[in-house]
Amino acid sequence: MILAEYAGEIPSFHSGLIPLTIRGMLMIAENSDTEALTAQADIHRFYVKVIQPALAEFVPTDDVVGVETDDIEAFLEGARRNTHNALCYEMRRTFALIIGAMFERQLRSWLSGKKPTETKKVEKVEWPALVKLAETAMGGSIGTDMTEIETLWSVANAVRHGNGRAATKLLNTAPQFWDQARMKPDLRWKSDLVGNMRISDAQLERYATAVMRFWHLAGASPV
Repeated sequence: MILAEYAGEIPSFHSGLIPLTIRGMLMIAENSDTEALTAQADIHRFYVKVIQPALAEFVPTDDVVGVETDDIEAFLEGARRNTHNALCYEMRRTFALIIGAMFERQLRSWLSGKKPTETKKVEKVEWPALVKLAETAMGGSIGTDMTEIETLWSVANAVRHGNGRAATKLLNTAPQFWDQARMKPDLRWKSDLVGNMRISDAQLERYATAVMRFWHLAGASPV
């Protein structure tokens, strides 16, 4: 094992060091895949340093159902809560998109390094074939975490492209993202599938963890 001392703030995750510690020491195996380590570290740092604080600060409140009122203060408070909630859910969708986009970019870069003669193919191949290339490079099935990564990719694809085939397909394969919207059919939620999609904090955590575990299988540190 390679050991590195640290004190206080963990060193930059771009160094490839993951916080696996024994008495204040960071450890990485000598045969670790350095690109997998860096990819794992980047996802971890983004989740801990950016996503978690943002989720803690922007917590959605209960939905405000449209009502008629003559009280201007009640009206303004309802508008404020609706705007706040819209921002909270948009932010969570955007975070899912960023995690998915980061992983896809990392995966293409890692595969290009593993298969330098197939770089152009790796750069252009679509997602299903990209996963097959990854499985081949890793010598077999990626494992159960791939289910979460597949869902993450579908979510990111829907958020990226808006209301269209990707969002409609996701509605059919993962309708749980619209459970809240379906409780209010009068809102015509299907007219804006992506805008009514809700990604939970727990789902974001599962996606980030699944990506980090993937990089562990690819040669990085344990999660």
